[in-house]
Amino acid sequence: MSEQFKAAAHTEWGKLQGKGTFKSVRRDEVVGQLIPLMWVFTYKFDQDGYLLKHKARIVVRGDLQLHSTLDTYAATLAARLFRFLMALATFFGLEIHQFDVITAFVNAVLDEEVFVRYPEGFDVPGHALKLLRALYGLKRSPLLWYKELSATLAELGLYEVPGAPCLFVKPHLIVFFYVDDICILCHPTKHSEYLELRTKLFHKYELRELPNMEWFLGIRIVRNETDRTMWLCQDAYIEKIATKFHQTTGVTPKTPLPIEELLPYEGQATQQEIYAYGQRVGSINYAAVMTRPDVSCAIQKLAEFLVNPSPLHRAAADRTIAYLYGTRRRAIQYRYTLDEQYFQCSSDASYGDDVATRKSTEGYLFFLFGGPIDWRCTKQKTVTKSTTEAELLALSHTASELYWWQRLFQQMALNLNQDYLIHCDNLQTVRLMLQDSPKLITKLRHVDIHNHWLRQEVQQERLKIEWICTADMKADGFTKILPRQKHEHFVRQLNLTDVGVEFKH
Repeated sequence: MSEQFKAAAHTEWGKLQGKGTFKSVRRDEVVGQLIPLMWVFTYKFDQDGYLLKHKARIVVRGDLQLHSTLDTYAATLAARLFRFLMALATFFGLEIHQFDVITAFVNAVLDEEVFVRYPEGFDVPGHALKLLRALYGLKRSPLLWYKELSATLAELGLYEVPGAPCLFVKPHLIVFFYVDDICILCHPTKHSEYLELRTKLFHKYELRELPNMEWFLGIRIVRNETDRTMWLCQDAYIEKIATKFHQTTGVTPKTPLPIEELLPYEGQATQQEIYAYGQRVGSINYAAVMTRPDVSCAIQKLAEFLVNPSPLHRAAADRTIAYLYGTRRRAIQYRYTLDEQYFQCSSDASYGDDVATRKSTEGYLFFLFGGPIDWRCTKQKTVTKSTTEAELLALSHTASELYWWQRLFQQMALNLNQDYLIHCDNLQTVRLMLQDSPKLITKLRHVDIHNHWLRQEVQQERLKIEWICTADMKADGFTKILPRQKHEHFVRQLNLTDVGVEFKH
């Protein structure tokens, strides 16, 4: 086994040398800090857990790097953008081509002086290395690679969509990326334009082309091109976390959490208990923000107790993991259809439901082409004094997001030929927006401002708000923990589908 890792180490060292990542200098030429390098040895598995190869990587000990005023933040592709693009590809029957950039970071030229030690096993006495290119572990490497790839795409005639980092477009082509994963969307009738872009990218970078887009960020992508249907599922990820936290046996809970209120812990959790609870909450949260909106409210409740979790809180987190495991093949579904409004938006709030602070929970949901593309469940930052005020705040936040989506559609020349409206299940709030004279009297300035802004947008016909009964409110499950029957109805409203049969090879 050690021989395989040694061979991987020599391969890595040769690749970095071939790309001109560094040059050797005498120790007396080193200026400033001399940072260690370290080896990271890992097994590379496929998404089904089978060993692919032994991997070795040289990384900089960036944790030892001295503080600098240079910027280190690198934008990444938002999850909601990825879901939107998958919905778009499904509805319009777009081709999806996926590439992996080999040793991506070292394609970027370093813009500061950094000196490092030789990696273990390749030492040259009396010498060190001066980095010439970004290397994994260096604080600025992700940002430099982001700039490098963005500049390349701009040179090839694409432009970055404002407000949507990592998303580039040009007529007939859409390119998005997450660090070293690059995806290109194109219509089958414009395949020649895709081939031209592909050739230029291969000329610029060392790429590995994937035959089909089956995985992205740990999400399994199943597509039926004949029926123009797509599913996004995290079954493999959920199996992994359920195994880690020993939640793969027993009866599957029918809901993520019981309807009984979780209360603050009167005792004091140990550091180990806090860490174990945080691991569970963080693992659940990744599923909740990517493909499982049905546990969004549950994770919002669980996250309230991260500082001091009780044994009951940990049991509740385990229950949510067990629920995810039992429904691990539940997936977001997008489809081609002409039978409904393509884009739908819902906003809801639960007034003063936090017993400790009396803040309200709010949530919103955006649907496109039959499936959710954006959702949120959160506590409002301020206390309100009525249900109407809580609903107003939720509506205002939802309207801001709706405008963001409208701008994105415009920038991508997506015309859905429909009115953009928000569904709200509070009749009094809807009436306030539609009446000629406002009836809300409040001494809370922030609520008054949100109210006037919403009325302005509605009265000037830039925004439409429509009442819907609570039974049809799709965002209801983002504001409260639901009993079994209502939760199952919520899952159907989200159009989450169990597609286990689709995953059989």
